[in-house]
Amino acid sequence: MPKVFLFGYYGFGNLGDELLSAYYISLIRDHFPGVKLFVLKSTAQQRESRDYTVLNRWNLWKLQRLMAPGDLLLGGGGSIFQDRSSKRSLLYYLTLLQIPRSRGAEIILAGQGIGPLSSWGRRVAGPVLNQTLAIGCRDQASCNALQEMGVVNPRFYVGVDPLWDFPMDSRVSAGKRSAKPTIGYIWRPGESRAKQSFLMTLASRYGPIKLLVFSPADRQSGEEVAAKIGSPPPQYIKDLTAFGELTMGLTMVISERLHGLVLAARYGLPGIGLSADPKVSAFCHQMTWPCWAWNAPNLAAGVMAAIEDHLVDPTVNYQKVRRQAAIMEQKGEEDRRWLLHQLQQILPGQ
Repeated sequence: MPKVFLFGYYGFGNLGDELLSAYYISLIRDHFPGVKLFVLKSTAQQRESRDYTVLNRWNLWKLQRLMAPGDLLLGGGGSIFQDRSSKRSLLYYLTLLQIPRSRGAEIILAGQGIGPLSSWGRRVAGPVLNQTLAIGCRDQASCNALQEMGVVNPRFYVGVDPLWDFPMDSRVSAGKRSAKPTIGYIWRPGESRAKQSFLMTLASRYGPIKLLVFSPADRQSGEEVAAKIGSPPPQYIKDLTAFGELTMGLTMVISERLHGLVLAARYGLPGIGLSADPKVSAFCHQMTWPCWAWNAPNLAAGVMAAIEDHLVDPTVNYQKVRRQAAIMEQKGEEDRRWLLHQLQQILPGQ
């Protein structure tokens, strides 16, 4: 029985990454029931399932023993090939990719955001990524980054974030939005002093800002800033249902996290990106949404101008979001078909 080893930034409680894990598990189980599925996760959340077996992501020795010719290592979404947050993390994933080569197995990377990478990161990542069979990128910038690193051997595909194809509860986005302007802010650590001032400026204009976090690691810094500005502590969003219900009380979302923007769009809610991260700016470009880095001049004034533009005619703007989201969802379906075609060349289907 062939084996599929699914990996990503799984098991750390980050909403976006846990949804990616669920998406790829469902795809493999639905279309390739005859394979044995292993999911590499952090030891913190090793929840077993009848659909798959959890492997400790750090036990690469055990993974090497399990892997055999005809097996597949599948990278399921995320921005894991970058060294801005950690060089150690990049080295882990590159080491992981070396294992299939020695065991006669194949590698496919799907829904990937590549970078940012330092010159060192590009130098060490390029040769390893060049050993993969196929790479699906979630934006053109990621594909460009691979080509600049000299990655030419894999079959390339440029798509959108995999969560555009994630099954959603359409009943939530069909309802009426709150008439009162309420801004949701999806927080991540860093630049706390600047964010404190920024949030106080927004609150003075639009009332209390709804602080949200998608990861347990973001809670402490969010709580500290919330206390300083007299705001309730941020709400930790653990699942899609909670986020969908929450969006009904929001006018729009400002997000430092990519998947906060993706999910807002899936529920028909306009967004503003607030990050220097290329993946956030690339997504906002896809959606024709504004995006600022923290060092942008007159940041608060620019963001408030974007909010005011939305408030002039929110109904029209919600319609624009839904139209663009429909285009992106269709692209997400095309991405799924591409990935299934790649998998069918390796794995036995239904």
